[in-house]
Amino acid sequence: MPRQVPDDHALLETLAHALGSGDAGAVDRAFEVIYNTYARSVAFVCGRYLEQDTDIQSVTNDVFISFFQRSPYVEEIDSLRAYLMQSARRAALDFLRAKNRRERGLTELTSPDEDTDPLTLIPDPDGDITANTRYKALTDDLCATVGRESTEIILSHAVCGESFPEIAARLGLKTGTVKTRYHRAIKRFRKEKGDRWL
Repeated sequence: MPRQVPDDHALLETLAHALGSGDAGAVDRAFEVIYNTYARSVAFVCGRYLEQDTDIQSVTNDVFISFFQRSPYVEEIDSLRAYLMQSARRAALDFLRAKNRRERGLTELTSPDEDTDPLTLIPDPDGDITANTRYKALTDDLCATVGRESTEIILSHAVCGESFPEIAARLGLKTGTVKTRYHRAIKRFRKEKGDRWL
């Protein structure tokens, strides 16, 4: 049986109710469920940009700490998965920029008026995904284990934050088919390769 993943909207409603009740125990439980549900996916997104396990874990934790600090505004979040995946991408890129500045001996951001744009100080992993060979190796591993279409479904959902209906519409498949392929592929990959990121 595939791991049962709580519904995105149900998690947000549970958290909002817990926050509204003022019950610290309920809030802690809601946060724990959210972390356990999305920590692997957030780490997977961070792993697209970062290569060191310690960096991935640190940035993953930062993403959730930032979310938990922002939790009083949870009503403003439409999709928890999309919010966390976007946060993970931003946090990983911010980490790389800060690391690059440290390595170059820079102590503050370059002014927009100056010639050097701080965003150009690092290679854009979206423009050249081979910048992170470990992530490419993982996606190659996914393709070899579960096939190209299942890999696309996994990356679209786990990394890009697309919903199953959105993926189904793009691929011309039924939502149930996409969901089944996703869970079967994840189960197969975990069985063969372990469950480090997925």
